[in-house]
Amino acid sequence: MKGRSFAYIIVAALVSLPAAAEEASGPTPGPVIPAGGHGAPTAGPALPGAKPSSGVSGEVGAGILFEKIGEDHFLTLDLYNQTRVGPVSFGVWVPLRFRVWDQGEDDGLMREEDWDEVSDYARLLRFVELVLGGETWRFRGRVGALEGESIGHGTIVGGYYNSLDRDHYQAGIALAAAIRYGGVEVMLDNLLAPEIVGARIHVRPAAFFTDNFWANRFVAGLSFAVDGRAPVALQTRGTPPDLEPVVDDTNSFAYTGTDALSVLGLDLEYTVIQNKLIDLVPYLDLNFMFDEGAGAGLHLGTFFNIRIPTPLGPALLTRLEYRLVGDGYAPRYFDALYEVQRVQYDPSTVVDPATGVPLTKLGWLRTAEAGPHGWLGELYFDFAGWVRVGGTYEDYQGPDNSALTLSLLLPKLPVVQLGAYYSRRGFDSLSEAFDRDGAFLVAYARAKVFGPLYLSVAYSRTWHVQEDGTYRAEGDYSFGAGVAFTY
Repeated sequence: MKGRSFAYIIVAALVSLPAAAEEASGPTPGPVIPAGGHGAPTAGPALPGAKPSSGVSGEVGAGILFEKIGEDHFLTLDLYNQTRVGPVSFGVWVPLRFRVWDQGEDDGLMREEDWDEVSDYARLLRFVELVLGGETWRFRGRVGALEGESIGHGTIVGGYYNSLDRDHYQAGIALAAAIRYGGVEVMLDNLLAPEIVGARIHVRPAAFFTDNFWANRFVAGLSFAVDGRAPVALQTRGTPPDLEPVVDDTNSFAYTGTDALSVLGLDLEYTVIQNKLIDLVPYLDLNFMFDEGAGAGLHLGTFFNIRIPTPLGPALLTRLEYRLVGDGYAPRYFDALYEVQRVQYDPSTVVDPATGVPLTKLGWLRTAEAGPHGWLGELYFDFAGWVRVGGTYEDYQGPDNSALTLSLLLPKLPVVQLGAYYSRRGFDSLSEAFDRDGAFLVAYARAKVFGPLYLSVAYSRTWHVQEDGTYRAEGDYSFGAGVAFTY
């Protein structure tokens, strides 16, 4: 049976973490695990770490999985490769799903939703990334799957993923460049049919006049982001109170219309302390959101990181942020789950009271009562990349204004690799924070058996929309085996 799943797409992923982005131990197929904690102090002009190597390395492999997607079951052949050649890296992924158990109408042998759009074929070349730089400049460019992209401090665009919906793949672009005087960041969600664009330009004003170390720690930035076709409301059929959202022939929601929503932001930061043990970077962001009217939000926070000087660390990565929020404004509007929430913000709790139909994120923004005061806290531990664990908590004045994100990653262990991500928003008490009916959950494990042979298992619990437009929280899973060879 067909059903649109807002599950995290099962792909080979580079997993990003706050202030510690690095390549996962291998590109083996597994769920994308959004890590939260997105946004960071403005990076300097020097390329972090050593220069890209000039050699060739990578991993190639194949796996056979048994998958449950919606109500149907599939036998999936995954072929993948990830290669780094000097400063260039790229990934190839070919998922072939064969239906072995059809719970509804006869939908054919192959899962047609994987290959029914031109953009779906872009997933074959999952990404291409180029990293260049030296002591006085840096450049990063990525085309393909965007996984955890942030702009600036992450108060407008924070941890954005462009391909959360397995049925509709998007190939986006992310660019970042800097020299001693400043830099620029640009993000585009879809090269073939762009809708979401984000950009930031920053300057170090003192660099035009002096080489003074302390003076050049001051940074000023200007950011802009827009969703040019944000869904206003879901199209429905039937008569009240039995209205149902309409799903079109491409297994997508139909909308009553779309509007442009844009955000303009000004930001300031100053690096008070930055050495081998401690980072202390306070910042101020003032953002303006433009929709039917104008809303504004003030973010006043600080990044505070501590690195314990032992082989395993840990590094303690924290952020505390005060938020003053006005009507018509939402912090970090383009976040890790935006591709899901722009269509239905939270189908379990955020619905039109008159019709019972879930609201889009823009629909929620236009009807929500903002809590004027709020805060964000982030706490992550990174044990030299071997274990990464932490979370983000947000709260505002007013009912159902809390949000929780938790993540765990063990990406480098030689025998087993684990990952889990949990997100729940729109609750009041801690007991409601772990109500699965309103949450997104994804987890995976991969265990080495012998030589190149490995076993894997994955689980995700997300909302599905059925052909009749009704919603149901369901668990999808996969398990199987494969081989992987490094070079």
